[in-house]
Amino acid sequence: MLGAIFSFRGRLNRIQYFLGCCGAGVGLVVLLMIVGGLAFAATGGRSGPPSMITLAVVGLAMLVVVGPLYFWISFSLQARRFRDIGWEPVFVIPGWIGANVIDRLAVMGAPQIAIIPGAGISWLTVVVGLFFAGSLLFWPGRGSSADVAAVFDDVPPPERSVAPAPAAPRWSPAPAATGFGRRGL
Repeated sequence: MLGAIFSFRGRLNRIQYFLGCCGAGVGLVVLLMIVGGLAFAATGGRSGPPSMITLAVVGLAMLVVVGPLYFWISFSLQARRFRDIGWEPVFVIPGWIGANVIDRLAVMGAPQIAIIPGAGISWLTVVVGLFFAGSLLFWPGRGSSADVAAVFDDVPPPERSVAPAPAAPRWSPAPAATGFGRRGL
């Protein structure tokens, strides 16, 4: 089961990708609540506003513990979905990241192209992100559900056999006519 979450092998159809993203989101919220609860318990459960140092430690703990895990699962889901669409994830995902980096650098160089002043993103990032998100959710895949299920079970997909065509009726000469001549050719 964990191989299905953390593996980059295989393919995911649209519904599996959607459910995987929902599960990753719920898991992220649960992990953030656990880390936040542990940080609250570490402060002694004092009431009142937390100090800036406490907030910084909690934020760093969440970033170090939860961040890599969430990004690994997210990239795993995206890579398998891109493969099902027919795109090579080794090229698509770094290209997507590269477009975001170039856009951030362009906004840093020319802040007037930002969507919101100080946001650090332009319309290019929004359009590219919406295209890829829409592609992952709505683009039809190439694989069948049996092939996708076989990836999760680590068994080869079922063999596809072609049913033999029914035998063509053999031609036989017409029986000799006993009457008015021959029928047929």
